[in-house]
Amino acid sequence: MSKKHITPKRKSMTSGQGCVEDPVEITKPMPTKWTIITALDWVLENACDSQLSEEFWKENEKPLKYLTRRLKLNKIQVVFLAILVERAEPLSWRKFGRFLDCSRMSMMTYTDDLDDLVAKRWVVRRGSQECGVTYEGFDLAQGVVSALRKNKVFVPEKIEDLSEQQFMDRIEGRLSRDLHDRNVAFADTEEWLVMMCKANPNLPVCKRLLRYRDIHVLSLMLAIIFDHLQWAGNDQEGVSMNSLSIFPDDYECDGMRFNLTHGEHVLMRDGYLEWACEDGVVNNSKFRITSKAKSEFLSSTTPSRSMVPMGSNNNRLLTSHTSITPKTLYYNASEQKQVERIMSMLSEDNLPAIQKRLQEQGMRKGVACLFYGGPGTGKTETVLQLARATGRDVMQVEIAGLRDKFVGESEKNIKEVFASYRNLCKTAPVMPILFFNEADAIINKRSANASQSVDKMNNAMQNIILQELETLDGILIATTNLTANMDSAFERRFLFKVEFNKPETDVKAKIWSSMLKNISDSDAYELASKYDFSGGQIENIARKRAIDYVLTGEFAGLKDIESMCDSELIDSRQAVHRQHVGFAV
Repeated sequence: MSKKHITPKRKSMTSGQGCVEDPVEITKPMPTKWTIITALDWVLENACDSQLSEEFWKENEKPLKYLTRRLKLNKIQVVFLAILVERAEPLSWRKFGRFLDCSRMSMMTYTDDLDDLVAKRWVVRRGSQECGVTYEGFDLAQGVVSALRKNKVFVPEKIEDLSEQQFMDRIEGRLSRDLHDRNVAFADTEEWLVMMCKANPNLPVCKRLLRYRDIHVLSLMLAIIFDHLQWAGNDQEGVSMNSLSIFPDDYECDGMRFNLTHGEHVLMRDGYLEWACEDGVVNNSKFRITSKAKSEFLSSTTPSRSMVPMGSNNNRLLTSHTSITPKTLYYNASEQKQVERIMSMLSEDNLPAIQKRLQEQGMRKGVACLFYGGPGTGKTETVLQLARATGRDVMQVEIAGLRDKFVGESEKNIKEVFASYRNLCKTAPVMPILFFNEADAIINKRSANASQSVDKMNNAMQNIILQELETLDGILIATTNLTANMDSAFERRFLFKVEFNKPETDVKAKIWSSMLKNISDSDAYELASKYDFSGGQIENIARKRAIDYVLTGEFAGLKDIESMCDSELIDSRQAVHRQHVGFAV
């Protein structure tokens, strides 16, 4: 038996068009031996525009039989799985329907099948974006693709029989992500919280909360416990009424809010929640857990305090990898090879084995990378795309935000950065990346005879960072525009050092083509040859052209684009001139 393999393009899930553009049918023999991926690929190709017809089910009987037996899923679940693996993004009912050439309504007849995939924890609910509107959507759980790629059946993470600390770490890790991801519906998070409690009924907190039989009571208590774990002992501890907007605006939840502000909520009556007290005054719109709750529910839990601020200058930001916009980056050959190597190393499959091997040989298992080069060469964006591709959240640190005018505070701030990062590594399901952006100031040579307080502060901060790099167990990436004055002690502590140069002509041509969709390859190459621009400068031109299109209704032609480029060059020359006369830019 053979199948008609359609090339060169699979169906667009957003355009609403057919499976391919100018399709070419190539007869491809059916494999004699299946793997999970080859069987899913076979099903995927034939499912496109199939309308799930009788003919489709009949022609794909062999791969479907293999997959249903191997994965313990039914046939329609296999089809959904194949589409989700291919698209690697949250999909709505409408997007499933577009791929299969079925109506949205007909897709929704399979609600029970997708709900079962959610219950089995192969799939998670996550909003799907279409034209700026978020619809109910579904995405693969973390680890599914990795398992299938190795021809293994996905086994969800064990959630039963956890210790109190393990349970609270999981709660903190999940809520840290969900409450900052606008694509996640809190109702789905609530279902997960109930599932966690039911899986650990012997823990005091689960045993007590399951008695309430009200999902909002359970999730409210765990949300406020989560707040305590992150802010324990800090003035900012406490959940405000505004924060409770995560709950729906319905009769039931409006009653919950009323009871909280009037001290009549069941968790307050039972002594687990209380109003916060600020400067000796009770605030009935802010709530904390009581000492009774800490005693009964958290006696064996050490709070992470991961959100305790480093001071008034704190501007750290934990960025979820799911919120990073995918971008195609183009590199020169040397950079491409190094970036691909780092991406492979940081993958969820490879990093644990690499770190284990290093530890067995008595070597430091932390991974520190330095990306250096001129402005606009893609250093920062590379860090973000590495994080997105490897499923790692980013703890971004701006060095300027760590400096404090008071003696000793800057040193304290940098210590708290690493302390918070270690806590995040404990609570996060996947090790995050600690990202030092624009780290010029901390990697410069230390002052040998520091007499000024600023020099002493810089030296002290650098010494702390050097010590932390020696004991680093996680991932640190720093970016800088300058390396000429880099301290040798830092140079040897960075395992990978990648120089980002301005793109070569052929690479620039690809960037021009990717950013200005309507220009020809020859125009792109002409622009690349004529203008020695970085990727950031090319993006500036693309933005100007987009603005021009909104104002005129027409895409700027080559001559107009060249005028924009000349303007960019003028701006650059003016910037250089300002530097020469002593002003920083």
